[in-house]
Amino acid sequence: MRALWEADGALSARDVLGRFEQGEVPALTTVLTVLERLRAKGHVVRTSADDGTARFAPAQPEPSFVAANMLTVLTDSQDRGAALLHFAGHLRDEDAELLRRALGSSQRTRSVPDPHASQAP
Repeated sequence: MRALWEADGALSARDVLGRFEQGEVPALTTVLTVLERLRAKGHVVRTSADDGTARFAPAQPEPSFVAANMLTVLTDSQDRGAALLHFAGHLRDEDAELLRRALGSSQRTRSVPDPHASQAP
């Protein structure tokens, strides 16, 4: 996902492979498998280039992806309050201040769907 988020556009599996640092570089087929699994989960979108090569791009920007995952984990928690308190207790000071400002903002908007919001049929 990091390679896709850092790219200026969609990447082929070979492009993704080329972004690995020297060392343990996976096989091209492994990269393709991972990209297809990410696509099946809705994390990646696949398009075709003019030459027919499959190209992949993130389905959403990294901040949205991270926030959605955090909300999913929080929703699955047996004790949401304890999880939030534990999380907040491990934030760096600058992150805690940023969160305070975000929560205190009168301009708050929901960019990530609330998993507790009721959905219309």
